[in-house]
Amino acid sequence: MFDDPNVVLHCEKIDKIYPGTKALDQVSFDLLKGKVNVLIGENGAGKSTLMKMIAGIEQPSAGKMYMDGQEVYFKDTNAARAKGIGIIHQELSLFPNMTVYQNIFMGHEIKKNHMIQWKAMNEEANKLLKQLNADFDSTAEMGTLSVAQQQMVEIAKALSTNAKIVILDEPTASLTKRESEELYRIVDQLKEKGVSIIFISHRFEDMYRLASRVTVFRDSQYIGTYDVDGITNADLIKAMVGREIKD
Repeated sequence: MFDDPNVVLHCEKIDKIYPGTKALDQVSFDLLKGKVNVLIGENGAGKSTLMKMIAGIEQPSAGKMYMDGQEVYFKDTNAARAKGIGIIHQELSLFPNMTVYQNIFMGHEIKKNHMIQWKAMNEEANKLLKQLNADFDSTAEMGTLSVAQQQMVEIAKALSTNAKIVILDEPTASLTKRESEELYRIVDQLKEKGVSIIFISHRFEDMYRLASRVTVFRDSQYIGTYDVDGITNADLIKAMVGREIKD
């Protein structure tokens, strides 16, 4: 048991060992309910590895995870999704020759008497897109959409499984400033609905625009979690690299 009503997800002393490499070393991490927590750190610091554990893509070598106080173990992504965890990777995993609604319900199609309900999926997908203020229809072919629109489809896909936690891995890396602002709006909207967000980023702009907390990883270890309003850029950079950076 892990008892803190404000914490939706608690990771405790997580290790991940690959042959010849310790990718996570005794990492503990808390995600608060209905909050945005930005994760920062240099490449290889362990951020994405921890997210893979949380999303069931990979399993920890040691350590425990708790959701709403109860210990959980995800043998695969389906198990994590069933608990309300959705992940949007930097490399989007969508099918370009299929429609938007087919992508949204891929792997968890709406069925009745073992028959896929195409019309119902189309209608539900449009409802989700409307919530996100999408400017395209669910019958659009995936390959015709911009990167920002495809990200919106991925978010709608997570919402279609009633996600409590949404993980966004470097989502602004390939977006324009205007597209980033649209993504910020969607994240704010999810937060207002009580969804908890983990937002991996290299951009301080993302952190200041979205988050109340920022968590730093370095060399496969958890360094600390700080109030965004209470830490300077210089101190964040020092936490990320392990030394002071001078101009």
